[in-house]
Amino acid sequence: MTKSEKLNHFFVSCFYSILDAEQKAIEIMFDGKLSLKEVHVIDAVFRAKLLGKNTFSHIASVLNIVLGTLTTSYTRLEEKGYLTKRQDQNDKRVFYIEPTPLGEYVNEKHNEFHQRMIAGIIETISGKDLDDLIHALDVLDKFFKEHL
Repeated sequence: MTKSEKLNHFFVSCFYSILDAEQKAIEIMFDGKLSLKEVHVIDAVFRAKLLGKNTFSHIASVLNIVLGTLTTSYTRLEEKGYLTKRQDQNDKRVFYIEPTPLGEYVNEKHNEFHQRMIAGIIETISGKDLDDLIHALDVLDKFFKEHL
């Protein structure tokens, strides 16, 4: 197998393995009540709120989806009790998406999953190998952000 083929195999295999593991964990944690995409919307709301940018338009851009798709996801998550919205007091056209206590719980459990995943990697790889891996992944992250 060429280096190019090995890299391609790694990215495809690793990407799907992570998504599959995360989907299975979410199904178990939340009794099938949430999809992986819904959990990622909740996660994006939390990240945007930390920046004070939890508007519909900002969250849609972070998720790289159109506003209508986010609105549909938001409506479904609001009906399920995970998200709510509030109107800006100064500009009535602007709405902020807010997590409910149930949304906070979901985000906490989702973060715990990621922490366990990373802890497992750190237990498996250490020292210079871990430093080299972090450096290589940083380079790849920059590549994907600049070129794709």
